[in-house]
Amino acid sequence: MPSWGDTLEAVMRERGGALFAYAYVLTGNADDAQDLVQEALVRAFRRRGAPQGIDPAHAYVKRAMQTAFIDAHRRAKARPQRDDREADRIAPDHAPATDTLDALMDAVTSLPPRERTCIVMRYLDGLSAQAIAHELGLAPGSVRRYLHDGIATLRRTHGDFGLEPADAVSGGADHHVIVTTKGGTR
Repeated sequence: MPSWGDTLEAVMRERGGALFAYAYVLTGNADDAQDLVQEALVRAFRRRGAPQGIDPAHAYVKRAMQTAFIDAHRRAKARPQRDDREADRIAPDHAPATDTLDALMDAVTSLPPRERTCIVMRYLDGLSAQAIAHELGLAPGSVRRYLHDGIATLRRTHGDFGLEPADAVSGGADHHVIVTTKGGTR
């Protein structure tokens, strides 16, 4: 059986890029994404009971990132600090996005943390509302509300990315909808 150090090394070697990309979608910033990955790795591997194997460890680190991201915003609300991005939210640049991926990234990062996390888990991970609720420890109705509100906000502020409110409300129990960009994979 490999040690936790071997598992950590294997996860970073084989899945480090994917973990960073996931964190980047959540945070919208490379520096914050690196910090989030590091915090999640510490949370996942700080005890000897860390998950063994690449797949379980990867899933555990992703879950730690989701939790850390929401926790950070919860703490920030308790101790408000100046947000340098506030000016961008108040007076957005109306120049057309040069790429669908850039537009989607801007749109998703404009959402509040819980809505953003639910949207990412639903459309990037392809999880149902039930699965998201289980992962985040929320009521399924709360997840459906976060998904519905997030999609409504995206449509109102950034246009239609093909995300259907009905799919969010039903939670995709029958199928998984994974957002892709033209010429790319998820």
